[in-house]
Amino acid sequence: MSSDINFHHERSRLDPSQLSRWQGLPLAWLDVTGPVRSRIVSDAPVLALIDEGQADAEIAYGGRGTRLDVRPGSIGLFDADEPRTSSWRCRTARRIMVKLDLPWLLQRGLGADEWRHLRLRRDLEFHDPALCGLMRLMVREVAEGCPNGPLVADALSLGLAMRVVATHGDGPSARRERGRLTAAQQRRVDALIAAELAGPLPLARLAEAAGYSAPHFTRLFRRTMDCTPHQYVLRRRVEHAQALLAGSDLSLAEVALRSGFSSQSHMTAVVVQQLGATPGAIRARRLG
Repeated sequence: MSSDINFHHERSRLDPSQLSRWQGLPLAWLDVTGPVRSRIVSDAPVLALIDEGQADAEIAYGGRGTRLDVRPGSIGLFDADEPRTSSWRCRTARRIMVKLDLPWLLQRGLGADEWRHLRLRRDLEFHDPALCGLMRLMVREVAEGCPNGPLVADALSLGLAMRVVATHGDGPSARRERGRLTAAQQRRVDALIAAELAGPLPLARLAEAAGYSAPHFTRLFRRTMDCTPHQYVLRRRVEHAQALLAGSDLSLAEVALRSGFSSQSHMTAVVVQQLGATPGAIRARRLG
């Protein structure tokens, strides 16, 4: 998935097997060493974050170049379609690249209709801690084998797209929906989660149950439940695992599977984080 945004053919920190499990926006996590120069054409806007290190760069559009001294936290937002020449000079640096493929978001049910003809403003260097955090979470999720499944891939991709649209979108800003999910909508979402807790539960499915687009649903859900859809589903999975640990003799691996965790180790990490005890210790309390 990273090959179409690894413009300089730099060394990837993510291997193909890790990238194959990622279901979010196309991304790459790259080590930059030595000078590189390429002529680039991309079919979608691209975000590039300097994750570590620093570099001198020159970005040229139509023969007019801009020199940059980029350091950790520097982000560039580059246009789709318009060719550019990119030159980098550094001893060592690490970059995160994300392709803002808005048609992909729409196909996944994550985009709002007003995004279809949206144009993003080019910005060769800016700083946005929220975007940095999202991009780093994305590559960390891939590096760890995508233990949280498509719900987190959807949520991170949508969150990143919404942030870029809010800060760099041309045209009227997307209006902020007011209000909350109704009790009936919450019941429909809860019923879907209960029925499909062991499965992947993509964000678009949860939004569909409430009758909204994914961006609208995410905002209303957070306002209603004071947490993200992913955090809520994770809480429900922990509750289900806790009930199985207390009321069954299923193996820990089977408890993890039936509760929707990617593995026993993933369940253990989340249960410890939320309950302060391992699944084995929770079961031992019942047996004791």
